[in-house]
Amino acid sequence: MLRPAPVPLQDFLEARLAEHHRSPHALLQILVAVQHAFHWIPPEAVEALARELKLPRVRVQGLVSFYAFLSDEPQGDFVVHFSDNITDQMQGCRDLAARLCARLGSELGQTRADGLASVHLCSCTGMCDQGPAALVNYLPVTRLSPERVDRMADLILARVPLEDWPPEFFRVESQLRRSDVVFREPLEPGSGIRGSLERGGEILPEWEEDLAPGDARRHHLERGGAETLKELYRSELRGRGGAGFKAAIKWESVRDGKSGGRFVLCNADEGEPGTFKDRFLLTEHADTVFEGMTVCGHAVGSKRGILYLRQEYQYLREHLEDVLRRRRDASLLGRNILGSGLDFDIEIHLGAGAYICGMESAMIKSIEGRRGIPRRRWPLPVHQGLFRRPTVVNNVETFACAAVISARGGAWFAHSGTPQSTGTKLFCVSGDCQRPGIYEYPWGISLREVLRDSGALDAQALQVGGPSGLLLGPEDYGRSLCFEDVPSVGTIMVFGPQRDLFDSAMNFARFFRHESCGLCTPCRVGTTLLANYVRKFERRCGSPVDLEEIRRIGEIMRTMAHCGLGQTAPAHLTESIRKFPEVWSSRMRTSEFVPAFDLDWALEEARSLTGRTDPEAHLAGVEVP
Repeated sequence: MLRPAPVPLQDFLEARLAEHHRSPHALLQILVAVQHAFHWIPPEAVEALARELKLPRVRVQGLVSFYAFLSDEPQGDFVVHFSDNITDQMQGCRDLAARLCARLGSELGQTRADGLASVHLCSCTGMCDQGPAALVNYLPVTRLSPERVDRMADLILARVPLEDWPPEFFRVESQLRRSDVVFREPLEPGSGIRGSLERGGEILPEWEEDLAPGDARRHHLERGGAETLKELYRSELRGRGGAGFKAAIKWESVRDGKSGGRFVLCNADEGEPGTFKDRFLLTEHADTVFEGMTVCGHAVGSKRGILYLRQEYQYLREHLEDVLRRRRDASLLGRNILGSGLDFDIEIHLGAGAYICGMESAMIKSIEGRRGIPRRRWPLPVHQGLFRRPTVVNNVETFACAAVISARGGAWFAHSGTPQSTGTKLFCVSGDCQRPGIYEYPWGISLREVLRDSGALDAQALQVGGPSGLLLGPEDYGRSLCFEDVPSVGTIMVFGPQRDLFDSAMNFARFFRHESCGLCTPCRVGTTLLANYVRKFERRCGSPVDLEEIRRIGEIMRTMAHCGLGQTAPAHLTESIRKFPEVWSSRMRTSEFVPAFDLDWALEEARSLTGRTDPEAHLAGVEVP
């Protein structure tokens, strides 16, 4: 919708402060509400919040500068964020953004003089299977094309409210291409692939009915919290967020921790470019996710659950709140929900655009109303998490699996997969494939089978696990997706034979430079240096010396960075240099070292700002392309 009719800022702030009981921990949630209502954070809002919450002004301003979707400058009535993920780039998002800017008479990253519109780029909207995609006033617009962008421009110029835009613009499809034994779906003929129920020579029990809301809770009540933990141990469920830590150990550690308040946090901040399984689960299986959180809450003795929802999925909030209201009305949540005198409820917190908040300690700080800067590994959240209390942090898929385990048993779950990677896994397949979308496979499936099902057997390369994961070539397609071989958060980006793999290196290097929280020098400086070296190769000025420098910086970051972001940020570059050396050698001007600094190139930003393209805007003697 268009920006709401002007509401006095002080009245708006007073309502939000009252809603959150004037808690300083609600600072980020209040700022998000202000951003959505006014399309920026006015200085008066910063001053008022600092005064009312008794916080230093610099802390409030620090949040505004830290989170990508908060702005201290006025944005337009229509705020458009084009997804700049590599898969969206492969489908022409940059050209589409430029096309919209031309039609609107605006500049990328700036607001039109009359305040009508602002057009920006963002890292990833979580719509990689139906891109190019964008957010318009934080609502997703999918399957962009030149025609659709032109129609968007006409609607914006005519100031048509979003509720009057064509509904198909905002259609987000779940696109489950293959289901298996955990997230079984009644697929229409020809619409997908159903996995086999036969595992290891045994036929697993057929379930005539799908998992219904309350099933996991009912079975949990029948066996009790201690037995539920035993079932979780029998299942060998490992966290689906990438690290693969066993869920039962987390739950038991929190249950046995100090009393006085425990928390259950669901991490729905899947900011890893190329990942969109949380979107599917929260759309189609929200009850199952909340059921898993509820079972966890009772098992560990928690009274409060929080789902941390990434800003790009805020359009799902109303749906999720409806599910929670229905569950409360059905006495599945709320007071005495488990017949034990235990209160447990779930609330939703919105992120504001920070990839780093996908890390559990950074997410905890964000929920506490602070900048999402990861803390040192110890103490672990299971000992001192949210508000320094024992906290379970699992992602969306892990809680959904826990609900299924509670309903059907740990042994049933462990029949699927491999000994060290039990159960099934959701994989997000995007890029150069005929059938992008969500695929559920038992752990241990080969990459080649995934490529066959998705129509991408001619792939030149795969990026598995997002930008911080593994870059694999055709010689790796026989390997298995499991913790024993190729672990993955569930992301598979496909690069066809026509692609220049340097584009992905450039995209990922810029992504990590942008998303570094800036806390530690190895990451803050290292991501910038790596991005600069990649840009040097983009100008075809690279040399073998530069490749050695990339490797050296990458090793420093891997061993010395404060958190996982800095430690894994160089992985794609170093693997690309090792596996696809021709991508880099083709961009070398000479075998000798070439200085990175080029005075004429350094003036490029000034030329861009002034619109100068004439020879006089270049240094004498420089050949103008």
